[in-house]
Amino acid sequence: MNEKLFKRLEFFGAAATFLIATGLHFIYDLNPNTLTALVGAVNESIWEHMKIFAIGYLFYSVIEYLWAKPELRRFAVSKTLGVFVMISLIPAAFYTFSLFTQGPILILDLLIGFGSAVAGFLVSCKLYFSEKKIEKFFYTSLMMIFLLMMMIVSFTFFPPKSELFRDVPTDTFGIPDKNLDMGAFALEKVKNIDIF
Repeated sequence: MNEKLFKRLEFFGAAATFLIATGLHFIYDLNPNTLTALVGAVNESIWEHMKIFAIGYLFYSVIEYLWAKPELRRFAVSKTLGVFVMISLIPAAFYTFSLFTQGPILILDLLIGFGSAVAGFLVSCKLYFSEKKIEKFFYTSLMMIFLLMMMIVSFTFFPPKSELFRDVPTDTFGIPDKNLDMGAFALEKVKNIDIF
């Protein structure tokens, strides 16, 4: 393994994940189909943002592995913990900040995404280079990544009706209907405002 290269790749991992996730945020809108629905954000729910960051993180991790060639078992375990730390921090931070704001704030949402990615890479790097015998959790980590992928596939097409999966602008769940009229949602919100 090229340790110097690996550490450098880890250092740039959060920025790369953020950029990949940003691209994935728009890919479904640009070309709506089954493949782009699986990898891109189909709505503005917290879950869909967790999904694109997880996919960005895992995609970058594959490139990182092929390039630096770290020890596979340690790498898989450390990356598994890193991705779960990252996707756990996204809703935790969002809902914490939501207590103090009236609604989503773009710059804050971007900082949450980037900060969560930084945390994920810090955890994975620290764990990989730790003295802990993490290799024994290799098969568990493969199972956890498999379950994450199954959740991404399932929840994209069959999202639970809970706040985590709610599309904020439309108050709907999952892939938006092709005939969805965003103007109707805007008018409904205006109609519910008591002007007098």
